[in-house]
Amino acid sequence: MKNVEMRPDRRSRKVEQILVAACDLFLEYGFDAVTMDMVTRVSGVSKATLYVHFANKEALFEAVVTDEAKRITDTIWLSDVEVDDVPTALNRVARNFIDIFTASRCVRLWRAAIGAVPRFPGIGRVVFEAGPLVVTERLARFFTLADEKALLDVPNPSLAARQFLSIIRGDLDVRGMLSLELPPKAEIEEQIEEGIALFLARYERRDGASRRSQQSRAGGDRQFVGARPQD
Repeated sequence: MKNVEMRPDRRSRKVEQILVAACDLFLEYGFDAVTMDMVTRVSGVSKATLYVHFANKEALFEAVVTDEAKRITDTIWLSDVEVDDVPTALNRVARNFIDIFTASRCVRLWRAAIGAVPRFPGIGRVVFEAGPLVVTERLARFFTLADEKALLDVPNPSLAARQFLSIIRGDLDVRGMLSLELPPKAEIEEQIEEGIALFLARYERRDGASRRSQQSRAGGDRQFVGARPQD
């Protein structure tokens, strides 16, 4: 990524002060309007200290959105989610996802990142890989394990993860980005419950081996059939 340099020791007390102040400023005013002078004033650190840790505004913004994305993904995906009870696990993840995704702080983070893309094109990939991609990959691993335990039949866990999040999200992201009123709580609850039911109807395990294992065996059979016989 061009013109971005972030020096080590990000977790010192001074760095935490800088990140907290910068995050509040970026969320309030957007990437373009915030200056490094504003960050020094709000954080209470000197300009020299700021530049010791962050070479430029791009590096600082990248650190802010990465930290915020990690906080969001850790909140969505709890460490104690149990694969043995798939409906309960999906219900917890879905509700956490909606609660965080529709929160004002998350919406403002998305707006700030999107607004920064024209001047800082690389930030789009940073945000995607630190946030949405992490959630999708964790969910895909969950579906892989559920398939292996014969709880679900998921031939393509990555696709299933994207489908699940899309079903649960609906148009709530668009409403949030456009500052439109969200549906009533009861309607959001119904969206979550019906979304999970729809997903499970598609991926519930039927009798016999999973489609994923069948595809793996089919691939092996095709390789064997196409192999040249030994003399």
